[in-house]
Amino acid sequence: MKSIRKLLVKLFGINTYLKIVSKIYIFLVKNGCLKKKYPEIFNLKNIVKQDFVCIDIGANLGYYSYFMSKYAGKNGKLYSVEPIPMFANIWKSNMKSSDTNYKLFQVALGGENKTVQMGIPERDGVLRHGLTKITSSAEEKYVSFFDVEMKIPDELFADLTKIDFIKCDVEGYESIVFDNFKKLISKHRPLVQTELSGIENRLHVIELFKEMNYSVNVLEDEKLIPISENDIKLVDKDFYFIPQN
Repeated sequence: MKSIRKLLVKLFGINTYLKIVSKIYIFLVKNGCLKKKYPEIFNLKNIVKQDFVCIDIGANLGYYSYFMSKYAGKNGKLYSVEPIPMFANIWKSNMKSSDTNYKLFQVALGGENKTVQMGIPERDGVLRHGLTKITSSAEEKYVSFFDVEMKIPDELFADLTKIDFIKCDVEGYESIVFDNFKKLISKHRPLVQTELSGIENRLHVIELFKEMNYSVNVLEDEKLIPISENDIKLVDKDFYFIPQN
């Protein structure tokens, strides 16, 4: 599979390759394929309801955004965050066939309003666009770099009157994002889905949400179930934080 990916990137270039792959992926999910491999995408229909206000942090090529927009409907709203220009352009292309209830912020989220450098890493000779991150946050071999604007989430979304659901995937930077999103999360009490790589990052975010009176859950057999303290370090899937009041 890696050799095929390398060949396609070499033939088409990374931009065209990602356009093709992302459109195929969305088409397959729309038609009920890949459910076993990507259950979190399919579970969105159980979370996002009509009129929901959703935020997609780390929107990448629009896989989550497309379906969040669809399920929220024309009276709902989706705010997506994707700082990488190439990804943002593909995101816009993929969202054309969805509802028109969305807005894209081409920024990174963090603890300061400043410019930061992000990079697309390469592992085993393969570009890993889904692992794009702030270069100071992890040691990687990067093949492309981008200077992007960073914004504080509590300030960026301060004018929202409600937030129902947040999905966040920022490759180990989640603790910084949520530390600076506490005010609005505490106010609006959304359900939050997030990947949490790195033990320190994971434990920090879990403790943060517990302090805000959220339960810690994972997706099992299409249901969100509480996870025990003993299993927190072992989980290799997204976490779901559910408000308890």
